[in-house]
Amino acid sequence: MNKAILLGHVGADPQEYTFANGAKIASFSLATSRRYKDGSGNIVEQTSWHKVKFTGEQADKIMRIVKKSACVQVDGSIRYDTFTNKEGVEVHTTSIQGETIRIIAFPKRETAEGAKEEKEATEEE
Repeated sequence: MNKAILLGHVGADPQEYTFANGAKIASFSLATSRRYKDGSGNIVEQTSWHKVKFTGEQADKIMRIVKKSACVQVDGSIRYDTFTNKEGVEVHTTSIQGETIRIIAFPKRETAEGAKEEKEATEEE
């Protein structure tokens, strides 16, 4: 079974990619953190960054409701890809192929329009 459940903060507004065949991908970075005590008893916080991708209708939803700094839970699977870049070098990537997303907390909005968008997004879930 390949299952990933991540809870973290969105690092930047999602980016959308559309391919020649009309397929869409929405992609964003997600920061997760863990705290632990080191050998000296000091509390250390370690942050990891994950690339998250959603496809199809989910990509449209991501572009509408996910914003930088939002706290989200992503359920999906770990994906490993390999491609050859422009210089002819083989590149290996790891990403999370999102299946579902849940907004835990929206970033603070300073405008009435931002508050309206949050209300509409919550009603979509």
